[in-house]
Amino acid sequence: MSIAGFWLFYCAIVTVRSAVIGQAGQLDILARRLAIMLFSMGLTCLLYLILRRIPTSSLRRGMIAAGLLAAPAALAFSSVNWVVFDVLKSPWATTATGTGSPPSGAQRSGRMMVQVGGTNADDADMAVVKMIADSAVNSYFFFVGWAALYLALRYAAEVGALERKNAAFRAAAQAAELRALRYQVNPHFLFNTLNSLSTLVMAGRRPAAERMIINLSSFFRASLVGDPSEDVLLTEEIRLQRLYLEIEQVRFPDRLRLAIDLPDNLRDALVPGLILQPLIENAVKYGVSRSRRPVTIGIRASAQQGLLLLTVQDDGEPGAVGKGPEGGTGLGLRNVADRIAARFGAMGYCRVRPLDSGGFRVDLAMPLTFDEH
Repeated sequence: MSIAGFWLFYCAIVTVRSAVIGQAGQLDILARRLAIMLFSMGLTCLLYLILRRIPTSSLRRGMIAAGLLAAPAALAFSSVNWVVFDVLKSPWATTATGTGSPPSGAQRSGRMMVQVGGTNADDADMAVVKMIADSAVNSYFFFVGWAALYLALRYAAEVGALERKNAAFRAAAQAAELRALRYQVNPHFLFNTLNSLSTLVMAGRRPAAERMIINLSSFFRASLVGDPSEDVLLTEEIRLQRLYLEIEQVRFPDRLRLAIDLPDNLRDALVPGLILQPLIENAVKYGVSRSRRPVTIGIRASAQQGLLLLTVQDDGEPGAVGKGPEGGTGLGLRNVADRIAARFGAMGYCRVRPLDSGGFRVDLAMPLTFDEH
């Protein structure tokens, strides 16, 4: 396409110039010029076939090759141009050249000596050589110009392809990171749940055991089947946390309480799937299980300046959560913080702090978006 566009544009320019200066025999000149243009396209295609074999990473090598290859191409172009306009005589041959420009001094003197035909054939041949060389110098820049255009377009296309490939790799890496982060299911949860099931079965509490199995199945189906790169409705996220807490309430029937504050206008807000799970699990593990009194786990949602704010806190014993994994600020909270950072970057955050009255609080922020369906 660059070859066709380049030479068509060139042909149009010299044709307009020829018409403006009023050269005679425009139709004959145009026919000869079209023949030269087709030959030039074929010549440039040969140049293209050679340049395409040069690796894109070596732009300098490509420019050097283009400069060297343009010389014989320009010489061939000028030679054919001389044959078409000077050897194949026409009534306007003495006033028209392949480029549509007036003959140069070398061209005029060469033609006069050829027309004399006579006594000094060597001088006539030398004049023809000079005329072709003079035209070749001018046309050399045409081929170098096209080669530079081609290399620039090729380099830009390669850069665009690499950018698209890198973007696809980054998206795939981010999706893989989100999957890895979300699939870090705390083994203590499953271990404790199975122990609770065993206790219920041994105590003959079959209905409670069946309900716990159903809740466990529903919870793991939702947590493992869903695509971690997709968002879920906030109301669905909280429903899953209710399933989890109903399982834990079998272990702590007298100590675990739940308080949810979800405004109606935020029920359809979108959040990363199971983003609250590690926070709820930490509250149970380090708030409820270490306390001898009832502990309330609160989940609150609000909106502020285009952000969705989610808060999970408990009123467990003071000092129940310290620093490091053993204190409850380990894998689970890092998981949430990493997911927020990977998904939202600087537009989201995860902040953790202990409460003076006892317990712990985690604040999440992310862009407020809603399901369009």
